[in-house]
Amino acid sequence: MKTTLASLAALTVAAACSHRPPADFAPDPALIQRIRAIELAGPRYACPGHSFATSYTAVLDDGSRVPFATRYDRKQPPPLHVVFLERHSPDAIALEDGGWTPERDPLTTAVTGFRLHARLRANPALGDSLTIAPSYECLRHAFTFTGETSEDGPDVVIRLGIFRSPFVNRLLVAQLDVALAPPFFVLADADLVPPSDWLIVTSEGGSGARGAKGRDGGRGANGTPGCPGTNGGAGGRGGDGLRGENGGRGGRFTIMVPTEEPFLAGLVDARSPGGEQGPGGAGGAGGAGGRGGAANGTNCAAGSDGPAGAPGREGPPGSDGSPGGPPQILTLRQQDVFGAAMPAELRDLLDYGRRRRP
Repeated sequence: MKTTLASLAALTVAAACSHRPPADFAPDPALIQRIRAIELAGPRYACPGHSFATSYTAVLDDGSRVPFATRYDRKQPPPLHVVFLERHSPDAIALEDGGWTPERDPLTTAVTGFRLHARLRANPALGDSLTIAPSYECLRHAFTFTGETSEDGPDVVIRLGIFRSPFVNRLLVAQLDVALAPPFFVLADADLVPPSDWLIVTSEGGSGARGAKGRDGGRGANGTPGCPGTNGGAGGRGGDGLRGENGGRGGRFTIMVPTEEPFLAGLVDARSPGGEQGPGGAGGAGGAGGRGGAANGTNCAAGSDGPAGAPGREGPPGSDGSPGGPPQILTLRQQDVFGAAMPAELRDLLDYGRRRRP
């Protein structure tokens, strides 16, 4: 590939702006010998799926502290940089700038929190660990699911329960099963949620399909040669478009709550509007008129071309889909709300709550 001056300049600018140290960047061995401890600090809480920053500090033999830089300046290289650390976590992805992106699924870290580890590559015996508590205020509480074209909205089953975790005394867990997709979870501190309509879920019917287009009109017959030639025939009328399909019906909801916490059903706002009507099909184009017959002789007139046929009319629209009925509410024992296929993380929450009962 040919390298132009412009591309070479772009590469030079990119290298100058990069905050990552060069591959041969290494710490001063004398400084490494003076490090007695590594300290890892971060926020008290973090939200699943939302990146957060952390800081790293080396404690030297004289008590002084040297931070690990997260940026690199080639003119003034920092004495310590986060690339000198090995960072890992079962619950988060380490970022180049020293921060982390935690696991998105809130259920997987409900019991463990976000466990972070960092150790000095040059001396793995020096390191630190930190557990950050999960916080759920930033999680989405509104979801919309739509049926395929002209199909009903998907069936939705919502299971709710209150558990206890090491970080939240009353942890509200909502499991959403939508059609055949894997379930997903929304968590919250039960003492902070509004008394109603906390979880807004819409299962909308699919929009109706457009009606089929009408057939195009046929071409008129050509005139015959003569003196004069005969006129061409009129083109055929285009066919009318077909009726649009009806929108799908709104989806069906089932809400399952523990017998001891029946009010949890009121936290769900289940919406099941029908799908929009499908538009009518376009009318077919009118057929072209036939060509006039040719003149048979120098003193004869040719026939006229026939007129084009009229276009077909647009088809009528379908009907809007009907809304789904009210949700079915079932009250069961909490262990039955989530069923035999309860995820292992939920079982861990149940076990934790049992161990912590007075």
